[in-house]
Amino acid sequence: MKSGFVMLAGRSNVGKSTLLNALVGTKVAITTPKPQTTRRPVRGILNDERGQIVFVDTPGLFLGMKDIVSKRLNEYVKETLRGVDAIIYVVDPTRDPGQEEARIQLMLRDTTIPIILVVNKSDLPERKRPYTDTYRDINVGQIEILEISAQKHSNLNQLIDLLYTALPEGEPYYPAGQMTDMENLEWIQEIIREKVFLSLSEELPYSTTVRVDDMEMRDDGTRVIYATVLTTSERHKRMIIGAGAKKIKEIGIQVRKELEMVMQSKIFLELRVKVDSKWPERF
Repeated sequence: MKSGFVMLAGRSNVGKSTLLNALVGTKVAITTPKPQTTRRPVRGILNDERGQIVFVDTPGLFLGMKDIVSKRLNEYVKETLRGVDAIIYVVDPTRDPGQEEARIQLMLRDTTIPIILVVNKSDLPERKRPYTDTYRDINVGQIEILEISAQKHSNLNQLIDLLYTALPEGEPYYPAGQMTDMENLEWIQEIIREKVFLSLSEELPYSTTVRVDDMEMRDDGTRVIYATVLTTSERHKRMIIGAGAKKIKEIGIQVRKELEMVMQSKIFLELRVKVDSKWPERF
């Protein structure tokens, strides 16, 4: 039996969270087209007859960002790198390599951990992937380079085969059947945050977080959830609530639909928005 921890490394928005969900076979990480979507390492667990792979999705690096949250995200990446058995380095051939890419490669060249270089978005036409050859030429000491599509699930079986080859022998870390180490409460917070990000589009600054205050089960089987969206200013609070509370109602409907589909139970969700300028300091 093989078992081990595999870090998904790469800059923001290259498809790491989409790849994690595809590898595990269910949604354990939220996905949006925005930086700072992944804020903490999220673990997804794959079990098969060969053993267990624990994937760790990490935030992208944020160079030149001085805010508390961005600094903490960069620390999470470095901390995770110290405790894994293999690394999937994910790159996006639709984007020009920049300073963030150079910094990540510098970090990876410093490690002796087995690395698989994954060029994502192979499902797109070549004209939409102008930097494919540039990424194929990367050398961070990888044991293999593989072109995949996280969106279309192409070549993922080959990736899993390579990982089992690289991982050490060992017993599973988690029980068979478990797909994430996130508690329900933490996962619900992430789903709400995803819908806030998606609903507010480019308007919303990355000054929000979500807290589930209480959960209870009614006699009729309805799951009742009370949650608060925290933001750092009154102006941002008004943006999240919207005129006539329209925006926060839209967010609540989207969250409720997804939770009911996953939890297979009726959901009553009460969402509040509160100003807390100190939440980034507690992040």
